[in-house]
Amino acid sequence: MPDALLSAPLPPSLRARSARLARVLDVLLVVLAFLLLAERFGAVAVAIGRSGFEATTLAQVGRQLALAIPDGCYLMALAWVRIALAGFARGAFHTPVIAAALRRVGVMLAFGAAFALFAVPTLLRWFGSDPGYVIAYDIGSAVLCALGASLALVAQVLERAAAVQAELDGIF
Repeated sequence: MPDALLSAPLPPSLRARSARLARVLDVLLVVLAFLLLAERFGAVAVAIGRSGFEATTLAQVGRQLALAIPDGCYLMALAWVRIALAGFARGAFHTPVIAAALRRVGVMLAFGAAFALFAVPTLLRWFGSDPGYVIAYDIGSAVLCALGASLALVAQVLERAAAVQAELDGIF
């Protein structure tokens, strides 16, 4: 690949598409965050409004919080993608932005999926539910965990390649 392409800014068409997609993700993030809060805590809020804070409602809050943590991680991953797109729209050099986004998205996806697989069943038992299992065997979460870890590793490779390229540019 020619050096001019490696250091060239993104073309205006890609910058404009990045800006549009970032705006779409803004709306999507707000809608999904609202839906997550409404789904997980709407019934709890109604129960608290009716009978106040009781042991059963506090346990219900704990269960819903445990179930919401992985979803919150996934929303954070989406927010990191949105931040990368906004950087592209501003004309930021793409390699560092991509590397940072891949690392952050990968970590959030891996953490959220691992939390869903391993921590949620234990937390549900602590808060009075009996999920009937120790590990939440879910193929989707297992794949998401592996993909997230892989993205984080690809980010490290990309960062290393950029450092090597910068070193070579300094030599020649």
